[in-house]
Amino acid sequence: MNKKSMLYKTLHKALHMKRPHNSVGTHEFTDWLVSAVPERLWELVFLDDCGNIHVDARLDVSHRTLFVAHVDTVHKGTGSNSVKKFKAKWMADGSQLGADDGAGCAILMHLLEHEVPGYYIFTQGEECGGIGATFVATEFSEFLRNFDRAIAFDRRGIDSVITHQGWGRCCSDEFGEALSNALNMNEEFMYSPDSTGVYTDTAEFVDYIPECTNISVGYYNEHSDKEYLDIIHFNMLANTVINVDWDSLPTTRDPKVKDDMYNDSVYYGDWNSVAGRGMYYDYAMMDLKDAIMDAMVGMPDFLIEMMAESVYPDDVNLAKNFINDRALTKDVLDKAMKMTNTYDPDTVLATVFDMVYKE
Repeated sequence: MNKKSMLYKTLHKALHMKRPHNSVGTHEFTDWLVSAVPERLWELVFLDDCGNIHVDARLDVSHRTLFVAHVDTVHKGTGSNSVKKFKAKWMADGSQLGADDGAGCAILMHLLEHEVPGYYIFTQGEECGGIGATFVATEFSEFLRNFDRAIAFDRRGIDSVITHQGWGRCCSDEFGEALSNALNMNEEFMYSPDSTGVYTDTAEFVDYIPECTNISVGYYNEHSDKEYLDIIHFNMLANTVINVDWDSLPTTRDPKVKDDMYNDSVYYGDWNSVAGRGMYYDYAMMDLKDAIMDAMVGMPDFLIEMMAESVYPDDVNLAKNFINDRALTKDVLDKAMKMTNTYDPDTVLATVFDMVYKE
């Protein structure tokens, strides 16, 4: 098989399937990925108890890079996805495209096909609060210490190397600069360190792996029916990442040293600036924080009401029928509270709604 064809074969498979977590689509795509792993690696592939795919493509212990992408999407239903392909971008017809993170999965398969040494994990349930990555961090914590860097391909846009994810530092500035420079060997690129990340799977690994990041893969407007993939950038990125000397990147950050962006007073909602940007909390944000704290002590009604009003104001009661209050776990609520440091109330509410959505 032409090595470039695996990139597009994976992308085509991913984007033409709606893949909400733990659905027929997700299971089918997971099975397909396992079958598509290069034959030389078949004995080095396994599924853990959460359904994450692990592929050990390290040649020896000197290869200390972990590559990550997630298999699920935010689609509410399953079935085929109609994709419209233009010269510069691909988009879906009346639905999310699923490049978040079908594009990342395709990049990982491309790296495998080109024999780039490293350890690869295709995770489950990122869109539902990082279910698969949390499982890995819990069950494989000591194993994660074998890596110096964790690279997710799951960021919007075309120029971000994420140094902070929502509520704290995930990689050093030195690493961010070095990786940006390595990607910018393609003179069309303008990657640079970006401290405005929110959350992806590598955020779960920061206690064990020094340098954790997330790289822009070219999609925009994720989680909406306006999502599209800059196919020109995606193609150039695929050509570039197979030539990066991943194991030569610097390792500077100490996972034992906490370097959070936010202090406790901001976290709990005083009238302070957020991330140095001078943005103050309005009454809606204060109400949201109160609702999250109520839910933390077993009173979720206010938060459920706010979610329903935000995502479907025309029929709040209908929206409530799609909220699984039992899924409002401590982990979900903690992440929601941390998100309030970066995002507006409607974005936080929509994200939490996606995490607890039920058919």
